[in-house]
Amino acid sequence: MYTNKDRNIYHSILDLKMGFPVAVKLVDDSYVLICSSENVNDENLIWMSNISSSNLSIIISSERMQYISEKSIREELYSISFSEKLTSSLCYKISCLRDNNNISLLKKAVISFEKRQEIYKIISLMKTDHIVPSLVVANLNNITNSENKSFFKSKNLSLLDHSELVNSFSEDDKLNIISRTDLPIQMCKQTEIISFRSVNEKKEFFALVLKKGDSQDIPLVRIHSQCITGDLFDSLKCDCGSQLKTAIKMMSSIGGIILYMPEEGRNIGFLNKIRTYEYQFHGLDTVDANHALGFDSDQRDYLYSSRMLKNLGIKTINLLSNNPNKKFCIEREGIKVNKFVPLKVFVSDEAKDYMNTKKIKSGHNL
Repeated sequence: MYTNKDRNIYHSILDLKMGFPVAVKLVDDSYVLICSSENVNDENLIWMSNISSSNLSIIISSERMQYISEKSIREELYSISFSEKLTSSLCYKISCLRDNNNISLLKKAVISFEKRQEIYKIISLMKTDHIVPSLVVANLNNITNSENKSFFKSKNLSLLDHSELVNSFSEDDKLNIISRTDLPIQMCKQTEIISFRSVNEKKEFFALVLKKGDSQDIPLVRIHSQCITGDLFDSLKCDCGSQLKTAIKMMSSIGGIILYMPEEGRNIGFLNKIRTYEYQFHGLDTVDANHALGFDSDQRDYLYSSRMLKNLGIKTINLLSNNPNKKFCIEREGIKVNKFVPLKVFVSDEAKDYMNTKKIKSGHNL
């Protein structure tokens, strides 16, 4: 179950989602206040500014910085500060808004590299939790160790120590099978659904097992990332819905397993995926659109999908996919891929640029 360290980080991440400041003790014993740039309000910005020993700064990733500056970028994180007071509107624009005038926002800015590892780790956690990876940071050099606990408690602030920060909880998380039952579907009446829940993060997953696929020596397995727009609404922007339906049709005759993973937009979250659609509408491809919001091009790691298979007693599979990286990641987690089975589907005219990007930038076999 949770350790106290885990609970503290989870509560702090929740505070960031809600736009509340969080205090962080750095390795050098100094303190900073952080708040999500996307969610901070003007009241908290004023309060942070009043107790800060310097101007507030906005931290963004190299990908976001490259988008808003239109320059080649080499550092991981950038710090942006202004002589005038920050507003929530400005923080939002710099962190996530698609705006042709972003370059003009930086004309009066002081830009530097952000090197603190604690900030880097928090940004990484925000990405994992589908929060736009950008922070407002206030330095608190006037807070001493002797008074910090009473000060932060009086302000009702979560306090994180640098030693509590980790890059990923999923590495140590476990999965439990919650339920298993029949689920006859239109293409295959002999279908079961199995639900899973992670012990620490309480994430939920499910698998469809067609024609007792988990009893086969080497089952056909499709690891399918959730795509509400494609799977439910038959969006023409992608091939996700076609892939899911084709996989079910194939398995309805020979059996197999579909792991349905909650990883919208290659695991940036549904709302952020819809944001990237706006960027794509204005000319960016699916990879660059993720980068423009500060996320990685593909944030899936396949840890949970491999654990789902292990929970079902499966060690070797035939993988139904066009993505070589998926095979690499699954094998890295201890699942042997006996055969890499291509998944060819109909592609609409609207999705051809998307497919071309997957082939050229993501290395898919298309």
